[in-house]
Amino acid sequence: MNAAVSEPPFAASQALLNTFKLQKHVMTNTMQDRKIKVIGTKKIYTGNVSLRLDKFVLGDKIIKKEIVEHVPSVGLIPVIDNLDVLLVSQYRHAAGKTLLEIPAGKIEKGETPKKAALREMAEEIGYTGKLQSLLKMYLAPGYDTELMHVYVATELIRIKRAARDDDENIRVKRMSVTAAIEKCIKGELEDCKSIAAILAYAKVMSISK
Repeated sequence: MNAAVSEPPFAASQALLNTFKLQKHVMTNTMQDRKIKVIGTKKIYTGNVSLRLDKFVLGDKIIKKEIVEHVPSVGLIPVIDNLDVLLVSQYRHAAGKTLLEIPAGKIEKGETPKKAALREMAEEIGYTGKLQSLLKMYLAPGYDTELMHVYVATELIRIKRAARDDDENIRVKRMSVTAAIEKCIKGELEDCKSIAAILAYAKVMSISK
């Protein structure tokens, strides 16, 4: 797979990224000031997704918290013809219905986030392309360790669709960025990672104009 990968994020989004870094710095300092100390951890279940029970000190209280352990993941905004984005619809059993989402998946052992993004793009939509970093985000930090790396994919090249996981019944949907935003606002797109990624991409593009 001979795809070009761009190291720096969008230049136009630098101010936005600096804001994120400042917020992270403030949050880190705040957490350190609160002197959180883990005093115990117990593995409850081990599998593709694992579960543990942590006990930690928060201020003058001892807290017990169930934590879902999930490997890091990647998400993609594939941009085609400089106009539209490619999304996927697939059945999600936890939600009990088919959802419209950005292409995404977990980072396999030994992969970098960029390699995982290229693999997921090949598997889910049958394209490769040039990657630019957009953002990183925890999907459910109240109880889950999963950290997602989101990339914008441009200069797309059609390739043979790679083999997918057994539970992936995917249909590719092409639509304008405006239509995707409208689906987010109207509640027609209900997947949180996809909403965050689409709105972040739209903001970056508005800054660059």
